[in-house]
Amino acid sequence: MSRSEKTFTYDVVSDSGCIYNYDAWLLWVIQDRCNLNCNYCFCFDSDAKKNGTIFSINIPALIQTLNKTNKTFRIGFTGGEPFLTPNIIEACIEITKKHYISLNSNLTTTKLKEFSVKINPKKVIHITASLHIVELETYNLMDRFIDNYMLLKEKGFNINALEVAHPSLLNHVHRYKDLFKEKGFNISFCPFVGEYDGKKYPDSYTSKEINIFDLKDTVKLFNQKGRLCNAGYNVGIILQNGDVVSCFSISKKIGNIYKDIEFKDQLIICPVEVCGCPLKCYDKNLFQKALKENKISEGRPAGRLKLGWMSFFKTLLIGSRIK
Repeated sequence: MSRSEKTFTYDVVSDSGCIYNYDAWLLWVIQDRCNLNCNYCFCFDSDAKKNGTIFSINIPALIQTLNKTNKTFRIGFTGGEPFLTPNIIEACIEITKKHYISLNSNLTTTKLKEFSVKINPKKVIHITASLHIVELETYNLMDRFIDNYMLLKEKGFNINALEVAHPSLLNHVHRYKDLFKEKGFNISFCPFVGEYDGKKYPDSYTSKEINIFDLKDTVKLFNQKGRLCNAGYNVGIILQNGDVVSCFSISKKIGNIYKDIEFKDQLIICPVEVCGCPLKCYDKNLFQKALKENKISEGRPAGRLKLGWMSFFKTLLIGSRIK
């Protein structure tokens, strides 16, 4: 049976009542450039964040590649700061004629107002507003962040504010939550992945710290080694040169966004100790879709999988081939 013959309909209903129907998700690291300089950023090269190349999107080639797959996509933009891309809004306009987008932005560029007017909120699955409090205060950008957040919220976009649970913020969590609640919205925290004060995170969070940051439901998501994953099957990462790879930790190329994309036919077993960006958890429905297409059922407790012997050996073999 071919991939096209075993595709299932996939509908997602958002909190706002919007229905999204897409088959695959590509998370695009559009560039390293950023107007902030957070010391915990995944892009450790400060020079790249300040002086790296700003890439434009080849919109005609992009749309042609997406159309050739006969799939409906969720294209997620992250970086760096996506809104530093010169033609990001034009690209979003073309993509959302058939597909969906999601965004991770620090909401500090001047393009947000134009975006809010020209892009249909129903075609934007969500916007993660990256709330880097120390940096925003350092560069006097906090008011702009709040204004843009409220603008997008008022326009009907599904938006949430997310701060990295860096250990240095531990004594300020409650003050920050109260501050933004007064401004009209709540903030949440995501685990810090990296090293601080000689400790490796997220493993070094104490129970008390997990409770303060309210991470009890998220910190465990990063321990994926040995578990089934849909990386490369219906999710993938787009690199700055346009190459598409399975995930941040598995660099094997599965295509190029300006040429062709060929997803894998089977799920893999995660080979990494700590998954810094677990796509199967960030889009759980696509993972469930992958399980259904491969006739794999989840058992209980959650996270453990019951596979037939043939499926088990196939996924074990595929996982062992990952370099």
